[in-house]
Amino acid sequence: MSSLLLRVLPRFGVLAAFGLAVGMPLAQPRSDLGRIEYEANCQSCHGVGGRGDGPYSVNLKLPVPDLTLLAQRGGGMFPTDRVQRLIDGRDDLKGHGGRQMPIWGLRYGKDAVEYFRGDVADPETFTRQRVQALTEYLRTLQR
Repeated sequence: MSSLLLRVLPRFGVLAAFGLAVGMPLAQPRSDLGRIEYEANCQSCHGVGGRGDGPYSVNLKLPVPDLTLLAQRGGGMFPTDRVQRLIDGRDDLKGHGGRQMPIWGLRYGKDAVEYFRGDVADPETFTRQRVQALTEYLRTLQR
């Protein structure tokens, strides 16, 4: 299989599922869409349970954050806005240091254009909905 095909196939199901979130009623709860997104793009570094122990985490220079402690670190409140900004990555977050995590906001926007060939009315809405679904899923991982 070509390398392009190997990259596209795992994301195709995710993109198709998120296509439902753009202008059409959701066929499944948004948290399921967030889980699908997490499994496709986050689990390799953050691990199955979000504790920063994914198989790729050993290849990174900095420790991968434990995503199950976000609410605990936020004084018992899940930091929704901050999590969304970190996932999106297009805003420069002062004090965040070097960025090892992909800038998903750019990637999601490109996905909207590339994979849906302009059928997505607004790539920004598509991006925001993916980030929101993923954020909602991360909320479910809190301990």
